[in-house]
Amino acid sequence: MLPSSASAASAPAAPPAGRTAAPSAGLVAGAVLALVVAALAAFEPRLFNDGDTGWHLATGRLILDSGRVPVVDPFSYSAAGRPWHAHEWLAELLMALAGRLGGWAGVALLPALALAAALALLAAEAARWLDARKTVLLLALVATVLMPFMLARPHVLAWPLLAGWTLAMLRAREAGRAPPLLLALAMLVWANLHASWALGLGIAALLGLEALIEGPDRRRVLIGWGSFGVLCLVAAMGTPQGPAGLLFPLTVSRLDILWLVAEWQPTSFPRHPGFEAALLALLAVALLRPLRLPLLRTALLLGLLHLALTHERHQAVFAIVGALLLARPLGAALASTAQPVPRRWLLLPAVLLLVLVTARLAVPSVRPDAYANPVRALAAVPADLRARPVFNAYQFGGSLILAGVRPYIDGRADMYGDAFVQSFWRLHQGDMVAFRAEVARRHIAWTMLARDAPLAAALDREPGWSRIYADRWAVVHVRRP
Repeated sequence: MLPSSASAASAPAAPPAGRTAAPSAGLVAGAVLALVVAALAAFEPRLFNDGDTGWHLATGRLILDSGRVPVVDPFSYSAAGRPWHAHEWLAELLMALAGRLGGWAGVALLPALALAAALALLAAEAARWLDARKTVLLLALVATVLMPFMLARPHVLAWPLLAGWTLAMLRAREAGRAPPLLLALAMLVWANLHASWALGLGIAALLGLEALIEGPDRRRVLIGWGSFGVLCLVAAMGTPQGPAGLLFPLTVSRLDILWLVAEWQPTSFPRHPGFEAALLALLAVALLRPLRLPLLRTALLLGLLHLALTHERHQAVFAIVGALLLARPLGAALASTAQPVPRRWLLLPAVLLLVLVTARLAVPSVRPDAYANPVRALAAVPADLRARPVFNAYQFGGSLILAGVRPYIDGRADMYGDAFVQSFWRLHQGDMVAFRAEVARRHIAWTMLARDAPLAAALDREPGWSRIYADRWAVVHVRRP
C-alpha cells in the first residue's frame, strides 16, 4: 500500500453520472450476500456458545424489571455489592427485549440483523467503486473474518455503528466538510452500547487531522471538525458512569489478566484461517496492483492491523474499517466500475430480509449444551445445592447467573479485578492448599468445572469430595459433610 498525494485524498473524483440515480449491481448483490450470511449466522448454534451471553441477558432482564441500570454487582456471591458499571446496558436491554419477544430465536435474530446491517453498509460503499463480482468478493472476505466472532453479545450490535460511523467520516471528507453535528447522537448511543466507541472517536480524530493538513481553509476545518469532536466527547460522557466512563476502555485494556481470556490473546492463524486468507488476498492485490492510500489512512489501517494481531477480538474492527478505507483504492487499482441496475432489483434483498425475520422467529430455538453452556450438568445439580456457594469455571459463570445460581466468577473480569482473577486461576490450576482455605472461608459446597480442569482431577483424589456428574463439557463435585 503506497501513500497517495494530498490532493488524491482531499479531492476525490465525482461519481459517474447515473451512479446515484439508480442502485448498482454490486449494491444489490452485496445486500443479498449480507442477508445470506446473516441467515447462516441466525441458525448457527455456536451463536450462544459464549459464557458472557448469560450474564448479558440477565443484566438486560434486571434492567427491564427494575427500570434501573445496576451500579453494584447483583449476581455473584464473591463480589456481591461491589461497584460495577454495566457499560453495555443498552445492548443488554436490547438482547433482553429480543428474548422476551421471541425467545432464543429472538436473541439469535438480533445479532444476525446487526451483521446484515454492517455488511450492507460495506456493500453501499464498495459498490460505488467496484463491480458486482468484486464487491461480493470483498464482502465475502470480510464475512469470513467476522463469522468466528458472531456471538450473542454486545460487540456484534456495535458493528453497524462502527461501519456507519466510518462511512460517515469518509463521506464528510469526500464532500470537503465536517460531519454533521447531529451525528454526535450516534456516539451517545454507541457509548451506552459497547466500549468500541473509543475507536470511533479515534477514527474521527484522524480523519479530522487529515482534513486540517490538506484543507485550504484550516480555520474552517478547526471550527467544523473541532466542534464535532467536542460534541462527540460530551456525548460519550452521556452514560450512567458520566465522565468516568471515558476511562473504561483504557482501564480494561490495561488489566494484567487479559491473557487468560481467549479473545484478548494474540491472533493465531491456525485458529483464524479466514483472517489469514483475507490478509493474503490484500497483500496479493497490493503487490500485483499497488494500492494508493493517503498517508494518515495508511497509518490508521496499520494501527488497526497491529490491534488485530495483538488481540484477536480486533480482527472484526480491522475487517470492517479496512474494507471501507480500501474500497475506493481497490476500485482504482483494479480498474473496476459499478454498473447501475433498475431500482426494482432492490425488492430482492427486501424480500430476503422478510424471509429471514419470519423464518428465524418461526423456527423454535434453544441454547444448546456446549463448552460455555453446561445445560445437562446444571440440570443434574439438586435445587438445594444450587443455593449454596459454588466454585465454577470462568466460562460457566454467565450460564449459572442466567439459571439463577450465584457464581464464584464470571466474565466481568473488569469488576473482579486482577488480584481476584489471578487468585481464581491458581485455584483452578489445582493449588489445593489455597483451595482448601478458600472453601473454608467462603463455605464452598460444590464445584462445576470443565472436564480438563486441573482442579477437577485434583478433587477426584481429595478426601471429602465426591463427583456426582460428568459429561463431555463439565464435571460436578460435591463436598461431603
